[in-house]
Amino acid sequence: MKSIYSFLIVTILMLLSAPSSEAQIFDKIKSKIEDEAEKAVDKQLNKNSKTEKADKSSGSNRIQIEDNGEFTAGDSLVYATNFDRMANGSMPNQWKSTGSGSIVKISRFSGKWLNMSERTSYKLKQNIAYPDRFTVEFDLIIAADKVNDLSSLFFGFTKDNSLSRWISSSNIWHAGLEYMNSKDFVVSSRVRDLYRTGGFDLGIYANQKMHVAIAVDGDRVKIYLDETKIADTDLFRGQKFKHFFISSPLRSDSGASVLFGNFRIDTFKEDF
Repeated sequence: MKSIYSFLIVTILMLLSAPSSEAQIFDKIKSKIEDEAEKAVDKQLNKNSKTEKADKSSGSNRIQIEDNGEFTAGDSLVYATNFDRMANGSMPNQWKSTGSGSIVKISRFSGKWLNMSERTSYKLKQNIAYPDRFTVEFDLIIAADKVNDLSSLFFGFTKDNSLSRWISSSNIWHAGLEYMNSKDFVVSSRVRDLYRTGGFDLGIYANQKMHVAIAVDGDRVKIYLDETKIADTDLFRGQKFKHFFISSPLRSDSGASVLFGNFRIDTFKEDF
């Protein structure tokens, strides 16, 4: 813009000092210069306007949304299973099952793990006095070439602590990881007649660890796979007799295995 104005000043001075015979020529030149200058000014003003609009729509002034749906673990331990103290090859003495299982060590991940037998359900032998608010956490590792070498794995809560079949008919609710599809899960509550499906990339968990977290507040349950929340709804419908269970897949091909560990239950100090 400064160069345009400088050019106009110089040109005007030349016009003022030019002979009358050349005035007409310079008038035409002057008119041409003024037109060009006006176009240049309009162009610059339009550019500034567009830049200003872009700045306003770039998101700098957009309302920021804070997601407060992250899992918050309880801060007071109620129960934990430590497989590290158990002999390799043994069935953990705190757990009962419809089949069997064995404590193992594995490569790439520290600690000891329960190698779950095919088509087997597991429950704690001890009855836990669950408060109204508590959290449950555990880890799963799929030892397999691909996760769809397995069928579905289930976990949830039942009305009683008996074990007579693979998946208890007295279950209150359960979540299922459908490994055979590599990308699906289900959440079902018998007491609510609820059945919901959803998508989650299970395929990436071959030979990887998944952290499962459950947050319970009265009847409401939030379920997280790693940091992704897959459920946030009433699943208990007033059923206060809670007994955790986990059931291994019905089918395991090509030597695939499910490893379970780092199980813990926590509550909150104000509820303890």
